[in-house]
Amino acid sequence: MIASHDTAAAPFVPWDVDIARINFGANCGPAAFAAVTRCEVCRVMRYFPQFPERRWTNLTQMLRAFAEAGYATQVERCAAPSRGVALVQWLGPWTEKQFFSRWSLIHTHWIGVEGDRVFDHNACRWQTLGEWAAGTAAGLIAEVRRATGWRIKYGVEVTKEMQLDLGLPLEVPVATPHLREASSRKR
Repeated sequence: MIASHDTAAAPFVPWDVDIARINFGANCGPAAFAAVTRCEVCRVMRYFPQFPERRWTNLTQMLRAFAEAGYATQVERCAAPSRGVALVQWLGPWTEKQFFSRWSLIHTHWIGVEGDRVFDHNACRWQTLGEWAAGTAAGLIAEVRRATGWRIKYGVEVTKEMQLDLGLPLEVPVATPHLREASSRKR
């Protein structure tokens, strides 16, 4: 029998965000990954071997983590996935000339995405994009010197590859509304 992702189920909230932060230095990348894969953060840390020495997750590391966990991914620039993770770019002088420069990477943040809801380890709950933008994101932007807003840098659509009894892979897409062109700027 093939298990499928139930889009009607309540989004998963990892209960161990603080424990993983203390024990492994876990932060937004592993926490967003855990929320989307419906696993505890401590259990997914094996997919993030750079922790605790290097406490960041770049796009390559995130894609590798999903692949090692058996998930298929598809990356799109400047758009949130319908189900997966999004790399949020805090906007500021570091993005004015070249949005995709590597120098802007120190001002990024991972969130989980399920339809029109996002998971941020700072709030430790799922919120609508509007709630997140007005509350959690606004608070984080206020902490980043010279930040002016946010925008999605990369969206990583995630699907689970499952095996049939015949041994053939079956990719199960999840159809949910997209958060296209999501961004916010201070005016």
